[in-house]
Amino acid sequence: MDHVQAGEYDTALSIFQQILYMNLANYGKSHPATASSYHNLGTVHTKRANAAPEDSIEQLNCRAAALDCFQAAARAARDSLGHSHPNVAVSLVRVGFLLLQARHYNNAIVTFQEALRIRIAYFGPEHGLVANLYNNLGVCSMHKGEFEQGRKYLEDALKIQRKLVESQERIDSSPKQGQNSEELSSHKLELADTLFNIGGLCLEWIRQQGPDAQRAVEAEMAFSETLQIREEVLGPT
Repeated sequence: MDHVQAGEYDTALSIFQQILYMNLANYGKSHPATASSYHNLGTVHTKRANAAPEDSIEQLNCRAAALDCFQAAARAARDSLGHSHPNVAVSLVRVGFLLLQARHYNNAIVTFQEALRIRIAYFGPEHGLVANLYNNLGVCSMHKGEFEQGRKYLEDALKIQRKLVESQERIDSSPKQGQNSEELSSHKLELADTLFNIGGLCLEWIRQQGPDAQRAVEAEMAFSETLQIREEVLGPT
């Protein structure tokens, strides 16, 4: 991971590949350590893809390699830990993002929905990680032109995130705390991301289906609140 942070991806891949071979030899394909090794390899391939020129052959190849690794990680975690373990959801989310980037929206939705099922079962229906998946599903639906469904997913995310912000604000305003925590800032920025996606969805709705004053107002309100939150948390510059 030190090599990853330094941008030395080839060295990191070589080391993680050696670790994978050792874990396969010691534990076999169905083991959490093997799943972790595949996940680490997928993470490096993803970072290499992000560093490559957009839509280049190098980027496409790195994303394909990352997808293979995260799918292998999900299988290994599922076989060793069970179908409803949160580690399975972590790899599924990475798979979903790669499918989304590749514009395979139907497959991305199925993958995110399975991760959502796991996280609701494990964390409950009002957890931040659940909200993140509603957000992802909303973006996928927007790209498919299913705007009503996309808006519903994003509103589900927004409802959870507003509750998390309110709850953390009560904690931070207590005499013992006395100041805003990093956790509150994180919740607020995730809320802002969802608002931003709602604004984007409304604009795409208008672009595809024609002028609509109501959608325009909804987009403006969402972007205005996004701006307010980000200025508050990140500063005006």
